[in-house]
Amino acid sequence: MQKYVELLRDPMQVKPESLRAARQKSSSTPPHVYRLNYNESPYGLGPASQAALEEAIKTPYVYPDWFSVELKTNLAKLYDMKFENVVVGPGSSAMINMLGELFINPGDEFIFGDPSYEAFRDVANDYGAVTVPIPLDDDMNYDLDAMLAAITDKTKILVVVNPNNPTGTYIDSAKLEAFIRKIPKHVITVIDEAYMEFVTDEKSYSMMKLVKEGIDKPLIIMRTFSKIYGMAGLRVGYAITDPDMADHFGKSSNAWNVSFIGQKTAAAATADQDHVTAVRDINAQERAKVTATLRDLGCRVFDSQSNFILFKAPIDNMTVYSKLEEKDVLIGAPIGMNRVSLGKPEMNEKFLQIMREILADAALCEKNPA
Repeated sequence: MQKYVELLRDPMQVKPESLRAARQKSSSTPPHVYRLNYNESPYGLGPASQAALEEAIKTPYVYPDWFSVELKTNLAKLYDMKFENVVVGPGSSAMINMLGELFINPGDEFIFGDPSYEAFRDVANDYGAVTVPIPLDDDMNYDLDAMLAAITDKTKILVVVNPNNPTGTYIDSAKLEAFIRKIPKHVITVIDEAYMEFVTDEKSYSMMKLVKEGIDKPLIIMRTFSKIYGMAGLRVGYAITDPDMADHFGKSSNAWNVSFIGQKTAAAATADQDHVTAVRDINAQERAKVTATLRDLGCRVFDSQSNFILFKAPIDNMTVYSKLEEKDVLIGAPIGMNRVSLGKPEMNEKFLQIMREILADAALCEKNPA
């Protein structure tokens, strides 16, 4: 038996291995390697946040503001919300951990899409919840009717990631809003909008709309500065929710644990909306190009509204993964498929050129078996 396992909390003694951990390689990669596996933004910070970072890093000895007043104030202004609606934490993963710390009792049921962001499965297991994964359909879309049908008196939390990770698929906003309104009031509804800024559907809108309208049920909208703002290494996440719910989030140590540098950079980033628009637009162009090329190569590609694409090549997904790795391009390999993050145009073109070579070689081998 593993040493000291009996000292762990009961749920941690039986927690299965995290699929996130199992899929991760070292994040320390040489500069020449293209990291198209972490959904990072290669465009980095906008000008306001870059300037704030350079200024803040001069005083690393300064403790952060316990209440993140400047950051919360700026976020409230950005979304036309009240200061009391905003909660922050050191990255969206830490915000997800808050859900377990604050709300989950052993035996509570936790509903989520499958596949979806594995941090939600992890936090459910961390705190002894009963996981209720609801399979996506063949097109990798949420089965919202099945999620509603899975709710019981024991359901504590229901999560929808929109756009979804790792599939990139997106739920129409009006459809999602109608779904949320059907969820019983005893269930905490969490909508993870980490990739919402990449969406180009003209009819899309954030579920923050329901918080602003004062919907009479527990609703939490989660966002991050890690993606389109290019701040993954600084670890700043946030949530928009009812003020009473926000007060409860304040009981978690993660609610006041955002670094001084992270707070200052993120607060300034709210003024970088021109940068956000520019990144969204070029990402959309590259997404369309990569999607079309992969389909021309015979891959099944799932429609994405994010900064990554899930695809199934006509050969084994691990073969695709390994051959790209040999050429210094890292992609993901979840759920028997592959997921490629969108990089700068030259990065995407190198990925596509290697894919052409891989699939051409596979076709040649098929025609001329040994």
